[in-house]
Amino acid sequence: MIGDNLIKLRKKQGMSQSEVADLLKVSRQTISNWELNQGAPTIDKAKELAQLYDVSLDDLVGHNVEIISSKEKQSSEILKRLIGKICKIDCKEKSLYLDSPTKEQFVILDVNNQWIKVKYFRRTGIRLKKEEVIKLIDLDDINGFEVVGESDE
Repeated sequence: MIGDNLIKLRKKQGMSQSEVADLLKVSRQTISNWELNQGAPTIDKAKELAQLYDVSLDDLVGHNVEIISSKEKQSSEILKRLIGKICKIDCKEKSLYLDSPTKEQFVILDVNNQWIKVKYFRRTGIRLKKEEVIKLIDLDDINGFEVVGESDE
């Protein structure tokens, strides 16, 4: 049914019914009714929904098309399990590795939906003083992780 598809697509985008309603200039109750199959969007609103969710109109309203999505918009919850771990990070931005003595190994300090906060130590100066370096890396610039150990901290 179209209502089930609308729910899955909205959740995949990480949006609330109110947010969708605001974008389509309808009430939240209208979105709720569509999702409960107590009405259906007009053609123009269905087109807007298809564009919003980046699917074809046929896929949005098709009775023979089922939307499969086991989760909402990608969450950082899985990545939060990396906090406190020493990880190799495959990063698109190679400048991340320039001053890291272990090259691709970093302690993961924190993660949110946009950024990952990492730490490592480098030696600087004539006396090779140990210096802590902390960086925020855009999650979109990360290709993957490999856990290589636990942090002592």
